[in-house]
Amino acid sequence: MDKIEENIVKIFISYSWKPISNKDKVISLAERLSNDGIHVVVDDWDLKEGQDKYHFMEQMVNDPNVSKVLLICNKEYAEKANNKKGGVGIESLIISDDIYNQALQTKFIPIVMEYDSSGNPFVPTFVKTRIFIDLSNDNDFEENYEKLIRNIYNKPLSKRPPIGKMPIHLLDNNPIFLLTANKVSTLKNSLINNKPNSKLLIKDYLDTFIDALLSFKINHTTLNNNNFIDEVEKGIDDLQVLKNDFIDFITTICKFSTEGFGDDIFDFFEKLLQRFEDNEIQLVSGKSLDSLSQDNFKFFLYDLFLSLITLLIKNEKFEEVSMLIKNNFIISRKYDKTDIINFVRFRTYNYTLNEFKNQSINPKRISVVADKIKQYATILNFKDLKETDILLYYLSLDYPSKHFFKYWFPETSCYNSFDINVLPKIVSKRFFEKVKILFDVNSANELREKIDNLEKIDNEFQSHSDRFHYTIPSIKNGLHYENIAEN
Repeated sequence: MDKIEENIVKIFISYSWKPISNKDKVISLAERLSNDGIHVVVDDWDLKEGQDKYHFMEQMVNDPNVSKVLLICNKEYAEKANNKKGGVGIESLIISDDIYNQALQTKFIPIVMEYDSSGNPFVPTFVKTRIFIDLSNDNDFEENYEKLIRNIYNKPLSKRPPIGKMPIHLLDNNPIFLLTANKVSTLKNSLINNKPNSKLLIKDYLDTFIDALLSFKINHTTLNNNNFIDEVEKGIDDLQVLKNDFIDFITTICKFSTEGFGDDIFDFFEKLLQRFEDNEIQLVSGKSLDSLSQDNFKFFLYDLFLSLITLLIKNEKFEEVSMLIKNNFIISRKYDKTDIINFVRFRTYNYTLNEFKNQSINPKRISVVADKIKQYATILNFKDLKETDILLYYLSLDYPSKHFFKYWFPETSCYNSFDINVLPKIVSKRFFEKVKILFDVNSANELREKIDNLEKIDNEFQSHSDRFHYTIPSIKNGLHYENIAEN
């Protein structure tokens, strides 16, 4: 074994080949464990013609380099082990009381795959008193699989924290449990192993995400002039765990999906907006308590969309970005009205933060929203988010909203933006060919013509905004006008 493999954890799987569905499940489990960095020894992969299968089993059970032995327990396995029949019976003899007592108590892990009609797990007698891991049903599979790999790697979920540094979330009397919990892990495994259900898992995650999001709705009837700022800020804080889960989801499909997913993401936002409408969650700015109670969602959508586009650009998923930017979302309003909106709606002015919260801060801030975007940039780089924010502003000049607020206002540009480099690779011909879809052009000269046409709009918009406090590079400077596709 070379040095690269020296620290890889090695395990052996003992199981019954019958029924064939059990063998299929074992091989699927072995594939996933392998994908998670574990060297899995299983007879279907490692026992070759001409080898002594009983010697192979004994060698694996007693091999000091095999840190764990997984006993895959179904009805067939339990009966053969108890009756000492077949290969399973031989293995149960090998794992005799003498060997078992001499081995580490944690070396042998029973994995329950089947229960009898009375609800009792099928496990051999010699491990009946041992704590097992249940992988018998889909509902608890991901949670229990997590227990298994933590056991194999000796990385228990529960650790004694340093004294005096109790995790802050334990102070919350109402801990957050996400409906999307463990779905990304399932999707990742499906994509890595090219399973046919990956597309369905993506849609399932996105639908579940919307359900989870609605659970964070603030009850406006409980708000008053004294508590609404605290409640909205708490709502924003609580939603961060959902945003970070979404970042994990997008990172996973960007990295492992071999198919485009732009339609799925577009449909997700359209469904999200429709569910907001159906649940009387309005994204328009306002100072009434009813409107202010929804400012947690207004901040969340801005932060979420900014994070999404940042990830898509980072992974050069320009077709997906183009779909979200160029197309309109169709929302059914009450009384048979239809509203047509575009991505600019995801950046709504936040009165709770930028006015009411700001009034309590000394000295006042330019944008409390920008402060919080920066505060919550724990996974993504804040500089990348700023660059995306400004790019979305440039794109909105070309694809403005039909509503009162036509253009995307990049609030994060209140932070020094002189170090911002929007689409720096656009000076490359090769990169330009990828990114030109965002601007709906075919050549560098076409893009320059478009920038010339948009320059007047850019100047007018910035002259009416608080340019002194926000450093938004002009569209010509920001998009490297002189050097587009020159290299």
